[in-house]
Amino acid sequence: MRAQGGDGERLLLIDAVADERRVALLENDRVSRIWFDRGGPRRFDIHIGRISRVMPEMAAAMVMLDGCDDGLLPLDRVDGPLHEGQWVIVQVSRLGFDDKGPKLTGRIAIEGSGMIFRPSGGIIDIPRKISDPEIRDHLAHTLKGMAQQGESITLRTSAAGWDDDALRGEFSRLAGIWQKALAAQKNASRPIRVFQALSDVDQVIERHVLAGEACIVDGMSEYIRLRGLVRAHGAPDDALKPHKGDSLLFEAEGVEAALDEAQATRVVLPGGGWISIEVTTALCAIDVNAGGAQAGQNAVRRNQDVNLAAAAEIVHQIKLRNIGGLVVIDPIRMPGRAVRDSFEAAIKQGFAAEIGGAVQVGGFTRLGLYEFSRQRSGADLASLIFDDAKGDSPENMRRWGREAAGNAVLRGIATEMRQRPMGAKRVRLHPDILELCGNRENFRRILGEIFGRAPQCVADMALARHEYVIERD
Repeated sequence: MRAQGGDGERLLLIDAVADERRVALLENDRVSRIWFDRGGPRRFDIHIGRISRVMPEMAAAMVMLDGCDDGLLPLDRVDGPLHEGQWVIVQVSRLGFDDKGPKLTGRIAIEGSGMIFRPSGGIIDIPRKISDPEIRDHLAHTLKGMAQQGESITLRTSAAGWDDDALRGEFSRLAGIWQKALAAQKNASRPIRVFQALSDVDQVIERHVLAGEACIVDGMSEYIRLRGLVRAHGAPDDALKPHKGDSLLFEAEGVEAALDEAQATRVVLPGGGWISIEVTTALCAIDVNAGGAQAGQNAVRRNQDVNLAAAAEIVHQIKLRNIGGLVVIDPIRMPGRAVRDSFEAAIKQGFAAEIGGAVQVGGFTRLGLYEFSRQRSGADLASLIFDDAKGDSPENMRRWGREAAGNAVLRGIATEMRQRPMGAKRVRLHPDILELCGNRENFRRILGEIFGRAPQCVADMALARHEYVIERD
């Protein structure tokens, strides 16, 4: 079912079989990004929070939130002074990771499918891609008529063809969210989330399917939901397909292999050579090695070819693994300015859409290392799978995280039942997964749906977290 074609082709794969959604983007027949969605706090959620501490030395304040760790609110991201005990309207600008809580802003921006609403500023922004003067004038007149209280509206290009009623409906919905937040702040007695934004995964999915790009879904409920979304927007649903077959979608399309690759320390380069990737709390260290690369070739040329291949692969692996923070590369020695410039150009080209924003380039150091930093956006891929992804354990000693292991069990059982459906008398699980099953209604429901009825589940200390045994009827 994999999409075929030329450059620029994109295929989105959605695995919604277990108690999480996994989404993979294939570009030119290679997995370029993988996302996990397990619910929880989302970027752009809006909260009524309570200032617990003002920290002038950090130019920030700590804010108590509902359902997640306290957030950090920079003082330059809110209007007016703050004091302890004050109730504030804040929005999550960056999710928490490791031991850090979420980062917040008081400059609220409520995103819709056709526009972005801001409660102040009085700015009407129409995309430059809408070039027809008559259309621009009409849109400007319509939007100014809506934003009569000094609100700002940033129109999305996708809404250029919307009629006036659709624009007013979208504006009314977004402005209503802001009014709800104001009312909640006025009557606040405890921290509360007043608006749940689309998750990053949902945003990726919606942009893709509403643009009519190819998408395959494993999980009938998710497929039906997305088909309804596409039809509600009046878009064709020809490119949206359900997955069919005995194997799960990610296995059939090679995504499981890409996940294994994204957990490996060593990555072989095309043409020979390899890179090693070590992620620590402080930074990501990447070493480039020429071992196995065309031994008979001129050494200078060989090293340059390996370094350029490494630059492209490093960009791919950083995106695939969702690595953020400081990245330090130790390339093979490159004498001369020209070869260094070509290496840097390859890095910048790979991160073209992120340069100057999420990615800040430091360049070569006096010792010949190459540095750049990438803004963190949630947890890296390994941290979503393993408990000790950043620890000192050897790779084969990593322990599956409870969430990842529980979902791996559900997917493994789903695969078995597709290939050889039959009832189950009992399922043996690791005690941690049995506890997860007992506490998580969704887990029990999905398990019951797979078997047709809920099986008895018992603990088995001999199993690893991600292992299970089905005892058949």
